[in-house]
Parts: sequence; C-alpha cells; structure tokens
Amino acid sequence: MPDYMTQLSFDAGTEHAHLRLAQVLGPLPRRRTPGGGGGQGPSYPDHRSHARNIDRQLESIRDRHREREPVLGIKPELVMVIEFNRKVHDLTDEVERAGAHVLGVTGHQALAAFASDPALTAFRERCQAFHSETTAEGTPRYRSLFDAIDVVRPLEPADVIDDDVRERVAGADPAELLRVDLECWCTETRADTERRHQETRTALAHAGAGELDTSCRHDVGFSLIRADIPAGRLVEVVRTDRVSRVSLLPRPLLTRSQVRLWSHDRFPPVEPPNQRSATLAVIDSGIQAGHPLLAPAVREALAIAPFTDGADENGHGSRVASLALYGSLERALHYRQPLRPAGKLLGIRVLDHQTEFPDKTLWQPMVEEAVELAIGHGARVINLSLGDPAHPYRPPRPVAIAAALDQLARQHDVVLVVSTGNVFPGDHTGVEYAARQVTSGEHRLAPPSMAALALTVGALVPGHEQGARPARESVSVRPLGPQGTPSPVSRTGPGIEDAIKPELTAPGGTYVHDRDRKQVRTDRATGTIVGGTGGDPEHLLDTDIGTSLAAPLVSHACLRVLGRYPWLSGRAVRALVLASAEPVPQVLDADTDKAADRAQLGLSGFGRVSTERAEVSTEHRAVLLAEESMRPDQVHFYEVPVPSAFFATGRKSLTVALAFNPDTRATSLKYLASRMSVYAYRGPSVQEVQRKFTASGGEPPEALDNAKVDLQPSDKRRLLGANQAATKRWTTHRWKHPEHERLVLVVRNTSRWAAPDDPQRYALAVVLEVDESMPGLYAELRARFEALVEIETEIEI
Repeated sequence: MPDYMTQLSFDAGTEHAHLRLAQVLGPLPRRRTPGGGGGQGPSYPDHRSHARNIDRQLESIRDRHREREPVLGIKPELVMVIEFNRKVHDLTDEVERAGAHVLGVTGHQALAAFASDPALTAFRERCQAFHSETTAEGTPRYRSLFDAIDVVRPLEPADVIDDDVRERVAGADPAELLRVDLECWCTETRADTERRHQETRTALAHAGAGELDTSCRHDVGFSLIRADIPAGRLVEVVRTDRVSRVSLLPRPLLTRSQVRLWSHDRFPPVEPPNQRSATLAVIDSGIQAGHPLLAPAVREALAIAPFTDGADENGHGSRVASLALYGSLERALHYRQPLRPAGKLLGIRVLDHQTEFPDKTLWQPMVEEAVELAIGHGARVINLSLGDPAHPYRPPRPVAIAAALDQLARQHDVVLVVSTGNVFPGDHTGVEYAARQVTSGEHRLAPPSMAALALTVGALVPGHEQGARPARESVSVRPLGPQGTPSPVSRTGPGIEDAIKPELTAPGGTYVHDRDRKQVRTDRATGTIVGGTGGDPEHLLDTDIGTSLAAPLVSHACLRVLGRYPWLSGRAVRALVLASAEPVPQVLDADTDKAADRAQLGLSGFGRVSTERAEVSTEHRAVLLAEESMRPDQVHFYEVPVPSAFFATGRKSLTVALAFNPDTRATSLKYLASRMSVYAYRGPSVQEVQRKFTASGGEPPEALDNAKVDLQPSDKRRLLGANQAATKRWTTHRWKHPEHERLVLVVRNTSRWAAPDDPQRYALAVVLEVDESMPGLYAELRARFEALVEIETEIEI
C-alpha cells in the first residue's frame, strides 16, 4: 500500500464532500516529560539582600496576623499576596512546597496563598536557605522561587473588591443596601471550600445582610453568594479573608433592539428542516415559537425557573435563533429567496423581558442548568449569546462557570458557541478604538465566553448589504470601522491560561461616530444586523448590534456541517469550522505583518467563519479530516499526498485545525489536563520524521527545522487552547518537485496532569488550497482516494 494516509469520502456520491484522513504510522511509545533546564538570569543578583527583605516581609505578615481579632464572629485566616516578576504558572508547585496553599491568582504575576501555619515556618526556612545555602552547581538554594518574588504582603480588601463596588461604598450611606456577589476561595480540598463558604454566610448574617441566593460547587470551583448588604459592613465581611472577589450584581450582556422593520406578507417561503438535521438550543430570552421564521423548526420552548414558559418577551432570543437557523438574512429577504432552517430549534429561556437574569437568582447555575436541559433534549449545538460584561474576565485564572460548561461539553460531546460580550458605546472616545480594545482590562471577555472547549465568537463590522438604510443620511454620522474588520462592539481575549480567544468572528454590527455630538453611539439603522424578533406581534423583524448576533452565525456553520455529516463528533465539527476561517484585515500597527497578526489574535482570533468552507470542499480547496485518540505523551503521524497544483506558480496555502476535549480542573492554575500541538514538515518521508521524533524523545527535533512549515499563529501560541487553527500561505513558487512531494503532519499530546491511561480524543482538519486561476486539486486527491480503496480491498482478499 502507498505510504500516504488513507482517505475515505464522508458523503459518497456528493460532489466535493470533504475527505477522511487516517494515521499512516502508529504512535510513538509514551515518553517521559523532560525536566526543565536553562532559563533566564537572576532578577536579584544580590540574593542575600533580597532574602533579608523577603524575610522581613514574612515576619511582618506573621506579627500582624497574631494581633488580629475575630471579625463578625469569624477568626481571620492568614492569606498573603505574593507578587512575582514573571508569570506564576510554573511557580505554584514551589509555593505549595514552601508550606503555602495557593488560593488563586490576580493578573499574570501575583497570587494569593493561605498559610495554615501562622508562623510561616516552612516558608521562612526556605527563605533562609536561599540566603545562606548553595546547590552543587553553586547557585542559591530555592532561587527559582525567591528570585521570582518581588513582594510578599497581606491580602487587603482592595485586592478582592471590584473598583465599581469601592466607588459605590465610598459614596453610599453606611446603611444603604448594596446587592453584591461574593465569591469565596475554592481549593483542592472540598472541606476547606465548603467551610469558607459557610463561614462567609455566617459573617454576612452577623453583618445584617440579606442572603438572596447561594451555590457551592467544589467540583467546578464555584462558591458564590448573592446578598443585600449594608454598604458600611461590606469591608468587615471581606476582612475575614474568606472572600476572593466582591462584585456588583451582573448586568445583562445585550441591549434591546431599536427598530423593527418587516411585515408578515413580505416573507419568502419557509420550508421545514431536513429530518436528519441536528437540534440547536438557543439559551436566551426565549423564542417566539409562532414566528414565521422559527415555527417550521421549533421542537419546544422551555424555561428555567423562575420563568414558567419559554416565550420571548424581548425579541433577542428570536433574533439569535433566526440567524442560527438561516445565517445572514438580508439578501434572502430582499430577493425573497426560499428559506430552509439548518436545524431543529429548542428554545430555553433564562433572561427576562429586558434580557436580564433574574435579580434574586445566581445566573451561573441557571446557565449550567439550561445547558444540561438542552443536552437532555438532544441538542448538539448550543448557542449562548449572553454573559456578564460588568465583570470582565481576568486572565489567566480559571472561572467556575467556564469549568462547568467545559465539563458538560467534554462529557456529552456537544458544541458550545458563546459570544465574547459587548463593549458599550460610551467606552469609546472616537474612531481609533482597536488598540485600546486589546490593552484595556475592562474590555476583556465577558463570562462565560472564556470556556476553553467552547467556540468563542467576536463581532466584525457588517458588510454593506447588512442592516437597514437610515431614513435620512448624514455625513456627520459614520459607522466605526471598515466592513469586515473587528467591531468596536466586540470584547477581546485572551482566555484561560492565555488561550487564543475569541477563536472566530462574524458580522455583529458596529457603533457610529457622531461628529456633531462628538460621541460614539448606537444608530437605529447604520451598522446593524437584521434578524427575527418576538414580543410584539405587530413586528416580525428587527435590527440590533452586538456579538450576540455574531455567535449564531458560527452556530449556523456548525448546523450546516452536521446536516451534511450527521455522524461527526462535536470535536470534528469544531475542527471543520475552525478550518473554514478566512483572514480578517489588520487594524493594529506593528513592525511586521506577522507581529500585527499576533497583536490582533485577541480581537479576531483565527479569522472569519465561512459556512460554505466548513461544509464542503471545492475543486481548488480540499479538506481532509481525521478523528483519533491517543494516550498522554504520545505522538501521531500523518502523510498528505501533495497534489500537482501545489508545484505550479501561484498562490497556495496549507491550513491545519485541531479540536480536542481535555479534562479541566477549575481549582488548578494548570486548567487543561493536557496540551496538544500540530507540526507540518515538507520533504522528508513520514518514516524519517518518526525516527527523528523518536530520537528526540517526542520533542520537535531541531534536525527537522529546515523542513518545518512556518504555520501561523505559532505553535507556542496555539497550544494554550483546546481549539486551534494555523495557516501558511505561499505567494510565489517555493514548492519544488520531487523535493516537496511529501507533507507530513505530526500531532503531539503532552500531559500536564492527565491520568496515564486516559485517552485524549481529537479531530484534525487539513486544508490544501490553491488560487482559482491555477489547476484544481480536489479531483486528483479524490482519484488517489479511489485508488487506495481498490488497493486496500485487494490486500484484504
């Protein structure tokens, strides 16, 4: 049998169906993860002076703690903040070995740690050893820990109280009730987590607070209490050192629509979905089940308590559902093109008539319950165009609601699609917005969009055909951003452990800059997206702006993939949709295009989703897909036959996309149980690549650097997430025959804390594409596929 991979048609008899990719060689034996070596020079060359400073700080923390009295009937714990001069991920184990238990992180370079020994004996002993002892190599003992520390100090209320809460407390009457959410510290120990939760409830009761809702879920690192508390007593509760964050009540992510434009008699014919279509769940403000666009697809409209029915009183959920079922609607409505929904629809209501979560209920458990309900009703794609923009994500720490959603996605193999959340128009000052979006901490992702296994979606400025024409044009009012560029509406990444988020983008609308008013604002028509609506029977369509309208376009692509290949796993759907991404124009300045692309990852991720590219190949673009599993610390190999079109002069590209479902741990800074990587090599045989990987212990061998394809984003950036895509484009010849007739792909699984025999399932999509002016390549690959089938059959006989 030839030594390239097996290819099987996904959809026999369908022109330009994608092809299947299989391993050509077995995996490498499992390897041991090599120990780290090398590293940067010392931050504190005078280590003895630095050790004395740290010891004085530790002594001060110890003495301060001894003098503290009980607060609200609770004895304060000794919690200290350690500020580092480098990222904390690789230092947590050393902190634990020094006798301090890591509670959580603040930003990239600080963590909070609890000391069960008030004397800090073990920590101070190591600090003294750093001062006085050396290793066999002549370096100070424990240098990797103490040289990385800048400051050790007590935990203060300012570390856990959000800025907006502090402002409210400062200006409030002490007796004024504030409705707040209090997150409690979660650790690896269930008993400690539950104890801190209960002690915080006790402290709140002693402070005269009214408890509204509470949830403690150790398995997903979730411990939250919602309460009405007198402003003058809040700091007392925080001083018990049981609380990790205090935030004001979450605000709704999405705004109400302003304009409704369409009437019933103007709708084109709407056909029912195909019987084999997948079920889509829209978790939102409900759906208008009788709406002409939705009714043919509706399976059921459900609700999560306290709501009693799934009707959409606002219209937001119906707009989202219409876009997920049909994609962008403007062209089809204008030309009265017949419509067929891409899936069956399940609506689940969690938002009220103002697209807000119930005031007295924790929103996180509601969302989790809604996802479980959707799974129980057979949904394979779940759209979440909602979240909490008032409390943007602070990378790199895990978040409980994200962990809960990741567990559900992994256990049930569903595709979660989540919007990034919106930046409000008042947060912008003018037409230059992109640079501030990627640097402002207030514009980070809105929970739960940082979920690692979800496809997170940002917004693009819509095209000229989208939205509605204004009744009167004004030169003073201009939409922000050129079409197809990242929208000022969209929040930015990164995700958990600095993973690339959002992964995908789609049109979601934009704000306008009003020169007369000198402000950025929304407009009734300009920069909007058209979708179905509900609530008011007199209006059936509406315009709106937001990432909530971008996410369902990705859900639509997922439905279309499942409609064509209904047996695919959720991982495979994600891989194909990721592989469909097209470049988004650069809006950030940098010294090189590559640097600009890196800077823009937090805005536009891997690119703009394309439904057509996700669903089918073309004569000039062939998509191959593999679904496999491997144990921790193994390597898989694939060989792709390079079509002759790649050796012709002209533009060509290689894209790889990888989606996998690692286990996750909300209480660990190493959130993903494993990390996966994809490498591409052109020229050497797959046997040669395997030999060199074996010789290097499974690490990418330097001996293959000259053959390595420079995929972008780099592997170092991609491997931080569970959804990955990368591309290499060639604008000149650069493919030589026969030197480059082989293309080898290597997939590596690196364990962080995964069980030794826990198989990691993954999907790998590979795309070969050439310019349409060049010879086609699909027929050649399909012919090789047919020859392989004949050869395999003969061998079996």
